[in-house]
Amino acid sequence: MNKENIYLSIIVPFKNEEKRLEETIKQILDYTSTKNFKTQVILADSHSTDQSLAIAKKYSQQIEHLEYTEPRDNRKGKGQAVQDGILASKGKFLLFMDADSSTKISEVDKLLPYVNEYQIIMGSRYIKEPHPYQSNYFKAVIHGIKSLIEVLIIGHSKDYMAKGKQGRLRQFISRGGNLAFAVLLNQSYIDQRCGFKLYKTSIAKFIARLQVVYGFGFDTEYLAIAQKYKFKTIEIPVEWYDVAEGATVDPIKDSLNSFKDIFKVQSNLIGGKYSENNARNKVGDLYDEVILNWK
Repeated sequence: MNKENIYLSIIVPFKNEEKRLEETIKQILDYTSTKNFKTQVILADSHSTDQSLAIAKKYSQQIEHLEYTEPRDNRKGKGQAVQDGILASKGKFLLFMDADSSTKISEVDKLLPYVNEYQIIMGSRYIKEPHPYQSNYFKAVIHGIKSLIEVLIIGHSKDYMAKGKQGRLRQFISRGGNLAFAVLLNQSYIDQRCGFKLYKTSIAKFIARLQVVYGFGFDTEYLAIAQKYKFKTIEIPVEWYDVAEGATVDPIKDSLNSFKDIFKVQSNLIGGKYSENNARNKVGDLYDEVILNWK
């Protein structure tokens, strides 16, 4: 695809989503057909064993601005699919969203107004108003404990704004995970795991080239790197629906793996894997564009 004038790349990582992927593709195509800017749609496979990849290939043959990626090696996980999509992105900005469309593509219209001021714009299910990111360890920990207690007592956090209410277990995992991110990684994000995030593409490529976590916990690593380099971030409320029926994610198994990734990211931070020296080696010329211009 010609890079010229592509404004937005839309990345949809998927694994065994044959029952829902086609509907998501149609929603994205309906959305992009109404816009006066050029878009690129990237369907990024993560070792699907059903007909998902065949669906992606079919649409790539029919739609000019739609393409797909296949896994490059044996590393399995959503993080690898997202990385593949980022590295293939040609737009000025990129969005990655879940294949189940729990947040509809049209919600990106709420994020796009912030692209000139912020480098990362995150969808959130736990706020009513836009929330610029500021690291505040004690406030984040106290808020995390409060939310977890509310889930245990009333079944959900009082901050939860999504229209489709998750069950108590998934809410507990979500709020417990956010508390762990605050305690162990000093992350003060309100909804770290909402699968709807908009990046300036150069920032996303910078982070993706430093990436070493390829499972469900990749978001933890991305935001740890973003915080280290002080990339300007804001969380924006978006509509989200629980579409657990037909889901291919195992919330308990994937959460346990994500918890392991917290310690991996923590070790990488301490060991300097995200350091400026390492970034210069891995990121190349993009380092000057991102870091020097940003500073």
